[in-house]
Amino acid sequence: MITIVLADDEKLIRAGLKKILLENLDIPLEIIEAKNGEEALELCFQKRPALLITDIRMPVMDGVELMKKVSSMKDKPSIIVLSGYDDFSYAKAAIQSGAISYILKPVDKKELISAVNSAIMDAKKEEKEQNERILRQLFENGRLDSHEELPEITVKNGLHCITIYGKNAGAMVDTVMGSKRFYVLERTRHGVCIIYPFDGTEVQFNPSVLQDYIVGISSAADDYSMLRSLRKQAITAAMQAFFNPETGLPYADQKKGGLYYYEKANHVTDFQEVEENYEKMISSCDIADASEIQTKIEAIFNIFEDSQKEDSSENDTEDTEDAGGEEALLVPQDAITPANPAKINSEKLYYLFHKLTSNMFTRFPGSTDSDMYLHMKSIMIEAIFEYQNLYEWKGSISDYVVYLAALLKQDTKESPHITEALAYIKTHFTKNINMAMVANQVSVNYTWFSEKFKEHTGVNFNEYLKRLRLEEAKRLLQKDCYKVYEVAERSGFSDVKYFMKQFREETGMSPTEWANKHRSNS
Repeated sequence: MITIVLADDEKLIRAGLKKILLENLDIPLEIIEAKNGEEALELCFQKRPALLITDIRMPVMDGVELMKKVSSMKDKPSIIVLSGYDDFSYAKAAIQSGAISYILKPVDKKELISAVNSAIMDAKKEEKEQNERILRQLFENGRLDSHEELPEITVKNGLHCITIYGKNAGAMVDTVMGSKRFYVLERTRHGVCIIYPFDGTEVQFNPSVLQDYIVGISSAADDYSMLRSLRKQAITAAMQAFFNPETGLPYADQKKGGLYYYEKANHVTDFQEVEENYEKMISSCDIADASEIQTKIEAIFNIFEDSQKEDSSENDTEDTEDAGGEEALLVPQDAITPANPAKINSEKLYYLFHKLTSNMFTRFPGSTDSDMYLHMKSIMIEAIFEYQNLYEWKGSISDYVVYLAALLKQDTKESPHITEALAYIKTHFTKNINMAMVANQVSVNYTWFSEKFKEHTGVNFNEYLKRLRLEEAKRLLQKDCYKVYEVAERSGFSDVKYFMKQFREETGMSPTEWANKHRSNS
């Protein structure tokens, strides 16, 4: 609905202008009449119209004074000036007040409609840019500045996030969405992410177009507090393109374009296996050789090939992304479907992707901040949808980690005290040791050791020690021959309650639950 304030002291002229607008503009309009400038100004403050059409000569407050006051408003409307006086001084005043058009009376219908259409297009563009700015702020910061308000966007049939990856994805969005209301949340070189308040009508993608694009669509939400979650869902849905929908295995040749939906029925909450394998890989960078690192990377990606064995018996349905021979429709997918290994693997892939981009790139700032090769590789790894398949992406991760390990080893050579300290910690971590003891053991200053240790390992001393002890605890639990208190003691935790608390924070499970699960999977 576009609101227009129409100000003129002659009732017949107002009626005539209103009739012209209603008959010639094919959009919902609210036209509010004002018989003088003062009345028009009050309406502008109350209704926040997109457009003000005003005569110059009016009683109480003329058009010139009205325009000056309106031009100081925060959300000022576009202004079209009408005048029966072909006087340059009036035109000059209108221009100085920001009027977009100056139309002489008697009004030419075509000129008026053209000016109003132009003003409405500008208002819609400005409103969209304002809403996008606010939504991005909400997405990035999780909140708005105190002076900002959520955009007045009606969420009637659900709010969806859509991610599109492919060449010129931004242009593709404009073509497909057409006149539909949508807001760009992110735009990168390789894709675009939009928020779409679903209006009940279908968005159609031509199947021939979908061959070249990957489209991920989130589930529906009813408010804008879910922006981050919706974006995650849309990207997760798009990552199904890397997996065969029937087997759940990664494609060996090339990912498949198409339309992919996020389904809550396939939501995964247990990422422990991914987490553990990632941590083994990243924590070994400073001690393992290239072949060992490659083995640990393979272990991470084997998860995507192994998980389909666990879930294949539950999946007897075809995926929803098959475009078929008819146009694919972007509609809410609320039906609950059986667990699909491709969808489950896409959840795990997103978790790994987020882990790499949020942790690996920043974990060793002393080695990565100024290295151009690692910087370029990180950009490539972030652009996951530009890879033909997961195996190519894995290759870039391998390049990054192997190179990082070489840098860390070089740093170790330059700081032999750290090498000695790490060897001591890995031999004595089950005993009651602390950073002061280790610094004293290698004969270095406590403060210097603290800084260098974190720079080299990516974590502080206590965190590093805790991770070693938790890994040892997991190894002991898998043996299935120790009580929980014995595991705590043998892995270096003197307090069993503290051990159980740290273990649950790390794994999301108690030691007993974790042991039972790993016994059943072994």
